[in-house]
Amino acid sequence: MALKNDINRPEVASLSDYNAGLALDRFREVYGIDARAKLDHNESPLGPSPAAITAMRDAAAGRGRYPDATDSRLRHAIGGLVGTDPECVILGNGSEDLIGGIFRAVLRPGDRVVTLCPSFGLHEFGAQSCGAVVQKVPFNPDWSFPLCDMIAAARKDTRIVIFSSPSNPAGPAIRQDEFRQLLDGIDPQALIVFDEAYREYLSDDLDFNACAMMSDAERDWISLRTFSKAYGLAGARIGYGLCSDPALMRALRKTRNPFSVNALAAAGALAALQDDDHLRRNVEATRAERVRVAAILRSRGWDVAPSQANFLFFRTPGKAADLAQALRRRGVLIKAWQETPFTDWARVTIAAPDENDIFLSALSAATADMEGPAPHP
Repeated sequence: MALKNDINRPEVASLSDYNAGLALDRFREVYGIDARAKLDHNESPLGPSPAAITAMRDAAAGRGRYPDATDSRLRHAIGGLVGTDPECVILGNGSEDLIGGIFRAVLRPGDRVVTLCPSFGLHEFGAQSCGAVVQKVPFNPDWSFPLCDMIAAARKDTRIVIFSSPSNPAGPAIRQDEFRQLLDGIDPQALIVFDEAYREYLSDDLDFNACAMMSDAERDWISLRTFSKAYGLAGARIGYGLCSDPALMRALRKTRNPFSVNALAAAGALAALQDDDHLRRNVEATRAERVRVAAILRSRGWDVAPSQANFLFFRTPGKAADLAQALRRRGVLIKAWQETPFTDWARVTIAAPDENDIFLSALSAATADMEGPAPHP
C-alpha cells in the first residue's frame, strides 16, 4: 500500500533494504521445514555463557522499571577490561545502533564517507540516509587491504572513514603496518570508525591495539565492538564503542535512543565479560573449523576469500541468490550477497562441526541441481 503523500526524504526512498538472514521460526513458516544448519547470521554455535543466561534470567525479575540510562556498571566494566576511561565508552542496541548514531551526530548533507567494497551494508546505507556521498574502495584482487587506493580516496575532504577488520562480509584483516600508514595518509580531519565486531577471531599475528595507535596519531576515532558474535549474545542486541574523547561519547548519547540498552542485555553482557573460558572455547573452536571448512571448499574448487572472522565468503556458480534458495530447500541457510559486483558471492557462518558438515553435503547436492558452470579456482 503506497503512502498518500510523498513524505519520505529522497535519501531514504532510494535506499536498498537491509540484507538480513531469516529467523528460525520465520524460516519454518516460509519453507515448511526445520532448519538443519542456520549459517546466515554469524551467530556463535556455543551461544552465550551459562553465567550470562543466569544473569539475564535473574534480571528479568522486577523489570517494570527503566534501566540505567547512563549504562554505568557495564561501561566501567568495559573500561577496566580494555584500559580506557569509562567516560569514553558508549553502549548501543548492537553496534548497528551506534553506527546510526555516529552518522546522525557527524554527517551533513554532501559530506564524503569512504568505506570498503564489499562492505557491511549499514556502513554505506546509514551514511546515505543522512545525505552523505559514499565512495567504496574495492579490495585488491588477492583480497589484501587496498591501502594505496584507500588513502587516495580519503586523502582530503573526507568526513568519515569507516570499515571493518576483520572485514564483513569477506573476512580479511588489515595489518598493523597498513593501519599505521592509513592513519598517516588520510584526511587529518576525518573521523575514523574502525568496526572491530569480529576482532576476537583474529590470529595472533594480526591482533594489534588499534585504539592506542589512533590515540598516538592524535585522531578523532571510535572503535566499534559487539557482544553478538564471540560472546554469543546476538539476540540480546548489545554492542559498544570506545571513543577517542568523552565529548564524542556524549554526542553519541544524544543521537542514539535514550534507553538503548535494556536491563537484561546489560546484565548478560556484564556476566559474559567475566567468563573468559567460554569466550576462549568459542573462539578456538571457530578458528579450527574455519581452517577445516575453507580447506574442504578450496579442495573442491571453490574460490574462498581468506577469512579472519567466524564466516567464509565464497564465489558461487551463477547468482548466489539461486544457490541460497537451493540450500534453503534442504534446510541450510546461508547469506547470498546482494552488493554489486558481488552478487555471485555468498557468506556462510562457521558453526559447530556437525552443522558445517551438513552445509558441505548440501552444497554439493545444491550445485548439482543448478544450471551453469561448475565452481572454478
